[in-house]
Amino acid sequence: MKAFATNGTATCIAALLTAGAASADVTAQEVWDNWKEGMSVYGQEGITIGSETMVGSSLTITDLTMEMSEDGTSITSTIPSIVFTERGDGTVSVVMSESYPVTITGAPGESATINVTQTGIEMVVSGDSSAMTYDFTANRIGVSVDEIRDRDEVVPAEILLNMNNVTGSYTTSYGDLNVISYDMDVGGVDILVDVNDEAEDLLVNFSGQIADLAVEGEMGMPADMDFDAPESMFIDGFYLDAGYSFGQSAYLFAFEEGSDMANGTASLASGALELSMNYDGISYSNALTELAVSFSGSEVPFPVDLSLGEYGVNIALPLSQSNAPKDFSASFKLVDLAVNDMIWSMADPGGVLPRDPASLIIALSGSGSLFYDLLDPAQAMEIARADMPGALNSLTLDELTVQIAGAEVLGDGSFTFDNNDLTTFPGVPRPEGELNVAVNGANGLIDKLTQMGLLPEEQVMGARMMMGVFATPVGDDMLTSKIEVNDQGHVIANGQRLQ
Repeated sequence: MKAFATNGTATCIAALLTAGAASADVTAQEVWDNWKEGMSVYGQEGITIGSETMVGSSLTITDLTMEMSEDGTSITSTIPSIVFTERGDGTVSVVMSESYPVTITGAPGESATINVTQTGIEMVVSGDSSAMTYDFTANRIGVSVDEIRDRDEVVPAEILLNMNNVTGSYTTSYGDLNVISYDMDVGGVDILVDVNDEAEDLLVNFSGQIADLAVEGEMGMPADMDFDAPESMFIDGFYLDAGYSFGQSAYLFAFEEGSDMANGTASLASGALELSMNYDGISYSNALTELAVSFSGSEVPFPVDLSLGEYGVNIALPLSQSNAPKDFSASFKLVDLAVNDMIWSMADPGGVLPRDPASLIIALSGSGSLFYDLLDPAQAMEIARADMPGALNSLTLDELTVQIAGAEVLGDGSFTFDNNDLTTFPGVPRPEGELNVAVNGANGLIDKLTQMGLLPEEQVMGARMMMGVFATPVGDDMLTSKIEVNDQGHVIANGQRLQ
């Protein structure tokens, strides 16, 4: 089965599904006017309205149709009815049709029809003309795919996404910079994908449940933003702060195509992601806990079981020119990675190595200054021609932990850099500082690798001699090492000068 083009689809769907939350004000007409202002971001030529009728304190909109196109994909949605009612306390209630269709078309003969449902939804708008808040609750917000066509043939598929016990708010303010902030809590998410295409000999089953989903963020978008030149949006003031977190989740999948098949399960205790980006910098973090994956298949010789206690990635980097140093950081964490004995036996059939979970943690931080604004398209050529886009002032190894097969490496250290001295270490700013490393179980691991035949005997002596130069024994199979670079550029290992 060939999938139709999806580039830009996510953006368009998000716009359609959140259009109802894009406006709020103190009167029904002002709410509707603000809503139309929010939709104008996507072009008024793509918006048609059946009728607008004001009766008493209620404004009724019928047949609101939104049509958007991007990169060969078009999305059309029609909401049959929207009623804005003034509640008499300065707020406005919004009642939308409980369901409405969304049609996606791609290449000729490729399309999908989606149905959006909102069960037990209640919406109230408050605020004023400068900032409007849209509060909502719903028993369920669902998205189902009613039909998929590929080469004008219907694909037998059932796709469902339900968000249960939903509460949230959405605040907008419009001006030179249009600011949108949102938060939403979802008690549970149910996902189902079921494709049984006999013509293509294809079977796909996927189901998942996610508990305690929380989403929040804020986005600032220039009112005159040029969507045809997105490379300039950060110069014009665009920014994004967004993230989500979730609790216990579980997934099940099965796949068959011809003679190929695979099936398995996955679960997580929790997860989170955060992203912040503007003209001056970017930060990103992603974390998962208690991941467990099991799968088997025709291309896998035996069942595979993986577990991971913790996973994490963090990055924070400056992006704009500065004379004064700015902080940066980066870290990677993989804690308690374990695999089943069948995988271990491929590398160690004799069971020589300890099969304890493996871990890798590395965390760096420091400071530096950039000579250019990295998000300015006008400076792109200068950046490409520059030998170095900036200067490194300091670098700290906050943590290094490696644990595998009974051995452990721990490390930390910190260095500063003299960018005016490029001669002591030719072409490189002169460092000053120290690196501390402790190694436990290295000799034991070498012995086991030698026993397994993975490390030739003739290389063992050289490895032990190198450890003797750079490390000091401090206990039973425990080594420490301190590597220093002093203010004269001397490199010293455990008190012995190497350079």
